[in-house]
Amino acid sequence: MFWKKLLLVSASGIVLAALSGGVFALIEASAFDASVDKDYGIAPLDIHAVTDPAVIARGKHIAETFGGCLGCHGDDLGGKPGEDIGPLGEVPAPNLTRGQGGVADRYSDGELARLLRHGVRSSGKSLRFMPAQDTSWLPDDDVQAVISFVRSAPPVDRTIAETRIGLLGKILDRLDAIPLDVARRIDHAEPRPKTLPAQPTAEYGAKLARACIGCHGQHFSGGPIPGAPSELPIPANLTPHETGLAALSEADWNRILDTGIKRSGVPINSFMPIDALRAMNAAERGALYSFLRALPPRPFGER
Repeated sequence: MFWKKLLLVSASGIVLAALSGGVFALIEASAFDASVDKDYGIAPLDIHAVTDPAVIARGKHIAETFGGCLGCHGDDLGGKPGEDIGPLGEVPAPNLTRGQGGVADRYSDGELARLLRHGVRSSGKSLRFMPAQDTSWLPDDDVQAVISFVRSAPPVDRTIAETRIGLLGKILDRLDAIPLDVARRIDHAEPRPKTLPAQPTAEYGAKLARACIGCHGQHFSGGPIPGAPSELPIPANLTPHETGLAALSEADWNRILDTGIKRSGVPINSFMPIDALRAMNAAERGALYSFLRALPPRPFGER
């Protein structure tokens, strides 16, 4: 969801300084290249698209909420061009349809499922940039739902440029400032169930909250994103600390998601994927709220 925006505006002064040491730059760039060239040897999954309207509807729901597909690839799944951002590179969102320029026919159903689960392309090598690490926990039935939805999309004729990762982008990835090499960030041995019904529990919320870590930090306590420019909004503390959500009731939570207005009356910055959060169902909203309330309280800025 947010990573495309973050990539366009985020750079690290420390890394830029380090770039003056050519050896450091070459070592990190070489490590990135070797990592994304690794064949993970993971077979396509035995998961196949279906035409059941209920399954397709579930896939659409995931795509427009915590899956983040529509936010990047567009409401028509026809892709969006990237911007040339110099040493960071260029990261477009591919056309996922069967239209001219689309990638749908380059992947079997099993390869699409493997991409969602393991973050590897049809070649068996790592995706770049697409945050599959946030949704690699999806159970089999949800993976099937997403690929069924993608297969149901009308063809869109749109050719999108290939992803290009520049020198600075490679170094930022190796320093874990921006996750561009996706497959190395996924636990490929993590058990995934056949089905995992959405329930308003902290356990389910922990899975949904994986998509929050990039902005709010591993500890969800917010604070400035390292290396981000001053114009980037500062992520809030999501823990139940007095500097965070200690006084947030579940009614407040749902009102904020519905209106996009904070308790202070200030609109939530558009950097936050509020439309995707608003589209979550009651179980998903409840799960995310339950998870955030169960977090250890941490002061703002400990990320």
